[in-house]
Amino acid sequence: MSGVIDTDLVNMTGRAAYLAGAMERSPLPYIDVSGSRFGSRDFRLRVEGSLIGDAFFTRLFLNQVELKRLDGDIARHPSGMLLIALLQNGSYDQNFAYHAPFSQTGPGHILMLDLDAPQSVTFARFSVVTCAYVPRRHFEPFIGPEPILKPVMIRPANELHGLLTSCFLSCAALHDPTAITGQAALQTLTRLAMVAYGLDARSCDELRTSLLEARRARAQLFIALRCADPGLNARKVADHLAISLRSLHLAFEPTGISVSAVIMKARLTQAMQSLRHFPQRSVLDVALDSGFNNLATFYRAFGRQFGTPPGTHRVPPPKNRCD
Repeated sequence: MSGVIDTDLVNMTGRAAYLAGAMERSPLPYIDVSGSRFGSRDFRLRVEGSLIGDAFFTRLFLNQVELKRLDGDIARHPSGMLLIALLQNGSYDQNFAYHAPFSQTGPGHILMLDLDAPQSVTFARFSVVTCAYVPRRHFEPFIGPEPILKPVMIRPANELHGLLTSCFLSCAALHDPTAITGQAALQTLTRLAMVAYGLDARSCDELRTSLLEARRARAQLFIALRCADPGLNARKVADHLAISLRSLHLAFEPTGISVSAVIMKARLTQAMQSLRHFPQRSVLDVALDSGFNNLATFYRAFGRQFGTPPGTHRVPPPKNRCD
């Protein structure tokens, strides 16, 4: 599902009718947009997205748009879904019939809410939001058939926000995932969302496992990006994740591989790629640029990892042919 809805496809006078029909036909939960400022020159609504498992992941571009689901809409179009929304640009105002609004929304904030509760959200200026529409059945093992879930705002001020954001964007970036891959990604996201909702991860093995997996994935991404720093170590990784050193080691414990070994493997992988793609570079330069302080250490580590010295992995450049 790509470019499902885009008001740039119609002229100003046709926006309201176009969106009303598009919302009715869309596989996404029905949302009333009739309160939007269709006559504004700055009005914009575009929706792009894909299906992962039985959840929809979308990216919304909005300006001068009001999105609402009132009691009548919910009665006619029950969704059975929860929404997880990451604001990437802009801001919005909310109005909940069952909860006080959150103040000072801004980029990076994550809003979780029940789509079968009356509410509205208004985007008065250009904003970009990535959303996940997730069926309630994914959450019911942890919360039961609770009639309405209160909205939750997660701000960029704690470790859980970083884990949820990383997992959320990884899910949204999946293209045509296999059923197993999509289900696993969605499972981790929903379990992290439950921890964000307030459930104690220590009280449930499934939540604890997902939390450890998310920490490990975020740590591995940071290591891959920063492995060329010779000062990178487990302490710096833990500080980046805003967790204790013990919590970091616990995240890697199920793999049987230490954090230092993961850092070493990332450096050696980067060195191998450099040797293959840039054969004209000296082994010393490759070693230094891959996070090693001296050549002897690099040679020993490389030999242990790959069984052969670095020089044997160079790919010679193609010879010029004269016809």
